Amino acid sequence: MNTVMDFSELTNAIQHLTRPEFLYVGGAILILAIILVLLIRRQPKNIVAYTTDNGSVMVSRHAIIELVQTSCEQLEDVSKPLVKIKVKGQITHFEVRIVLLSGGRLREIEQTLQTHLREALTENLGIESLGRINIVATGFKSGRIDSNIHSKSNSLFAGMNEASDEVNALDLDSATEDQSKSNS
Repeated sequence: MNTVMDFSELTNAIQHLTRPEFLYVGGAILILAIILVLLIRRQPKNIVAYTTDNGSVMVSRHAIIELVQTSCEQLEDVSKPLVKIKVKGQITHFEVRIVLLSGGRLREIEQTLQTHLREALTENLGIESLGRINIVATGFKSGRIDSNIHSKSNSLFAGMNEASDEVNALDLDSATEDQSKSNS
């Protein structure tokens, strides 16, 4: 008994898979898998802030986003904050994506923003079980370039070109001296 499938048997088996009923089943499985992934990755609409004997107190996702945006507006070097919220068990983790403006220092902004957000989320919204607050810089917008700096750099390059011309002239002089010595 030959356990190895030869090429003709393999192509025959593949051809059976291209029949419409198999394609429909495969397409349905693919669509269900995509829907399942989207449901799992979906961000929660409400976050449990804390629980009492009478029930749970929840905070809307919109309220959290508004708090983060107003916090970022207070920092002049930050724009376009986007918030992702992940709840794992009882702990809520946040990812805040920001664009740095010209002059912004990421280390200082990160420390200020994390401290302020922890305070605001616990004191204002009452969220007790905060996890990590990750700050992600997604871009950098540079400010306007000063034309004085541009003209200074041009004068610097001009000075470098003059020095280079002098060196080249010295090289030519020594080359002509060497050539005249070899000719004599």
